[in-house]
Amino acid sequence: MRIEQPAAVAAIVLLGMLLGSGTYESVVLVPNFGTNLPSSLEHLRLFMSVTNPGIFFRIVSTATQLALLCAFALSWRAPGRRSWYVAAFVLAAAGDVITSMYHYPRNALLFGAPLTHPASELATTVREWGRGNVVRIALVGTAMLLTIRAFWVSAREQAAAEQPIAPDAAKGR
Repeated sequence: MRIEQPAAVAAIVLLGMLLGSGTYESVVLVPNFGTNLPSSLEHLRLFMSVTNPGIFFRIVSTATQLALLCAFALSWRAPGRRSWYVAAFVLAAAGDVITSMYHYPRNALLFGAPLTHPASELATTVREWGRGNVVRIALVGTAMLLTIRAFWVSAREQAAAEQPIAPDAAKGR
């Protein structure tokens, strides 16, 4: 096993967690808190009074980026692999930038501000939030594919290095 492969596997698993949970939000949560506004937001706020998805995403996203950085650092001497890891890291980090620049202001309105805003404004914000989440899902999915590609290149290189030399090739034929 190549040295960066455990970090790559961890990154793939963590990216899968981000991909699945982001997709869940888009398919299950957004339709539920985007209808019958503002009462649906009131119910969602009550439901998420102890914890919220942001806590999960902050932990898993940070762990994902650390795993990708480890895989990148451990494959430093292998440009055929490290470029895939750095590209995946950039996409994962871009997802966090989108979260802080685009989603946090919308989260503040949807989940923190008094529910006195017009329902049409809340509905627009929910739609914007949902579209932004689709972008994050695409970034995470692409990062996962890039990490899988790096892992595949690593495994292929390892298999080629471990393949025994054929007897005829050893004789120079």
